Amino acid sequence: MVTEHDIKILALFFLCVQALYILYYTIGLYHLNPFIKKKPLSPSEQQLLADNFPIYTKLPVDLREKCDKRIVWFRSRKRFVFYGKVERRKELKLLLSASAVLMTLGLKNYKMMRSLLRIVVYPSKYYSRINRKHHLGEYNPRFKTVIFSADTIWEGFRISDDNVNLALHEFAHALSFEMIRKNSWEARKFRVGLKKIKELFLREGYAQGLADSKYFREYGMTNLQEFFSVAVENYAETPQIFLAEFPELYAIIQKMLGFDFQVLPEHRSGVAMGT
Repeated sequence: MVTEHDIKILALFFLCVQALYILYYTIGLYHLNPFIKKKPLSPSEQQLLADNFPIYTKLPVDLREKCDKRIVWFRSRKRFVFYGKVERRKELKLLLSASAVLMTLGLKNYKMMRSLLRIVVYPSKYYSRINRKHHLGEYNPRFKTVIFSADTIWEGFRISDDNVNLALHEFAHALSFEMIRKNSWEARKFRVGLKKIKELFLREGYAQGLADSKYFREYGMTNLQEFFSVAVENYAETPQIFLAEFPELYAIIQKMLGFDFQVLPEHRSGVAMGT
């Protein structure tokens, strides 16, 4: 026979379980969960990175070690969600993590804890219930989520110098949102960069020159945020052409990201590198 005392004990037990779950969820939400194991990169995973990121093999040993460490953190701490029949999921997690890490390799704030909690991947073009449109990829600041179509991700890596890379584009949006909301020194430097880009656009003939060059995708002319994301794709994939054709703009992007995809930090002075 269940007594009143037994009921109180059971109720206390369930309350304790619920409290522990909330604590577990909270520390996981803020990337502090000690129970999540961070598995180091295997030789085959490092080879996959080398095959898809030309700059990866050019990194000095100490910088590559830091890159690997950050990739492991990102892959284990961000929540990846796959919908439908998405193939090669482990490889996608690795490549997406590496995209975010390489883009922010010159920054201390690579974790994007304010702007990015979840990464969603669909097999192909998907229908967004939020804005009722079909998308290949998007960033949703409200839910701190980036959403991708897997086939477009692979297409972006198939050609490494066409200045079209969905992973870099959407992570650049997340980074912008992160920097706009923070008060750190590098966040303020980032915002100064956005202001300088806007000033370039207002300079007579500059925006038209960008459009006429056909170097940047037309979609980048939509607004300042879209242009920054498109420019990051160009900056990472064809830095030599970028620097030759638009040196002033290149220098601004370099200062915003703190990393030069063409000249490695050990060969160039004045490049701040995060830890």
